[in-house]
Amino acid sequence: MKSSLVFIFMLVFFIIGCEKKLEPVPVGEMNEYRDPAYGFKIKYPKEWLQLGTAGKAVFARSQEVVNKFIDPQSGEAGAQVMAEIVQYGGKSPEELVQAGKEKLKQTWQNIEVQTDVPVTVGGKQATKVPYAIPVTLKTKIMGYEVYVPGDTALYRLDFVGFGDHFQAHAAVFDAMLNSFELPVIVVKRPDVWQPSPSLETYKSNYFTMQYPDNLEFVTVKKGDKDLAMEMRADRLDCSIHIDVFGAKGLTVDKVWEQNKGNYKAKNTGTATIDANKAHWVDYVPPRVKDINSRAYFVVKNDKVVRIILNWYAPQKDAYFPVFERCVTSIKLK
Repeated sequence: MKSSLVFIFMLVFFIIGCEKKLEPVPVGEMNEYRDPAYGFKIKYPKEWLQLGTAGKAVFARSQEVVNKFIDPQSGEAGAQVMAEIVQYGGKSPEELVQAGKEKLKQTWQNIEVQTDVPVTVGGKQATKVPYAIPVTLKTKIMGYEVYVPGDTALYRLDFVGFGDHFQAHAAVFDAMLNSFELPVIVVKRPDVWQPSPSLETYKSNYFTMQYPDNLEFVTVKKGDKDLAMEMRADRLDCSIHIDVFGAKGLTVDKVWEQNKGNYKAKNTGTATIDANKAHWVDYVPPRVKDINSRAYFVVKNDKVVRIILNWYAPQKDAYFPVFERCVTSIKLK
């Protein structure tokens, strides 16, 4: 009897020892999934199915494989990959990663959540969270979550295998992770030009002026002037042009009297630039359509500073107030 029992135990161990481990699954032909709601992309084996919903894609060979990870007592052993969007909701990526780990612990008893591993996915620094879930004394569900921060949301990728299927699908998991692409956020260009909120300061020997840093400087001929400069917005005909020339001892009123005949004035008036009296004139430049202009004349230290604003008339509200703020920022030297 004793000999029979020994023989039986040896036979059992022999059978167990001869159990063949799963061969590594090669990376074959893959299909590409593009999420219809959020635009992220990931490739998956062509033999697998996409069994999730928009914003939460689930990839596996069958629904039975998916069921096994929901209830380990049912379904079919295999591997599964999930790609899910997680809205920030005012939280940082680090807070959401921690919340994800807490959710794992609440979902699975005796889960072993391992130390975070920094990885790079789609050019972004991401966080990998390995874990193991004991199912029986001999079998574990092995997996890892990867959290990828995007511009508008966090992306959680979950790679999981039942028992030996985890290691067998290692190459497939790597290929899928490497194929993941964040959505490209296309920023719609506004129909109307908008000034940058960031200001720069233009400095010269005659004045300084603040301006939005999305105005571009262009080269203009100086001629007989002491200084000539110009900056433009998105249109060539929307600009600020400033030149400086000698006042020859004249006051600003006398300078204006000498120059006002050069303009077909629509309106005229006076203003103050850096506590100095200035004359201005609104006019329409000759031979151009839909462009209006304003010229300022101000005198400081026997130098005339002439400021010419040009703007596209149908979009005056987009250009003129911005150019006027530049004028009011001028400090004369």
